[in-house]
Amino acid sequence: MSTPTLNIIKESFEHWYNQTFSKTPVSIVINYSDTQTLSIKAYHSIKMEVSEVCIQDNQPAITPLLELHEYYNHGVTSEQEAKDGLTRKLLTRLYAFGRH
Repeated sequence: MSTPTLNIIKESFEHWYNQTFSKTPVSIVINYSDTQTLSIKAYHSIKMEVSEVCIQDNQPAITPLLELHEYYNHGVTSEQEAKDGLTRKLLTRLYAFGRH
């Protein structure tokens, strides 16, 4: 599921990452998933993964950069609210990415 907000984050981070870290152009991919795997149906697991994707030696290369994962109660919190909360955490982690 892609949203305009995640697209803006992806494009901005990709531009910054290519200028700061990369010797060859890379694409940044943000994957989002929401799954219900626990026996209690109301509890869902959401995850955002940020990866660098490029071609190295004529082969595709994928490098995971960060992953965020948490659970939420679908009976209390909507999927969009949970996704918005995880997006805020993602922004915080991306802001700190280059500082370590």
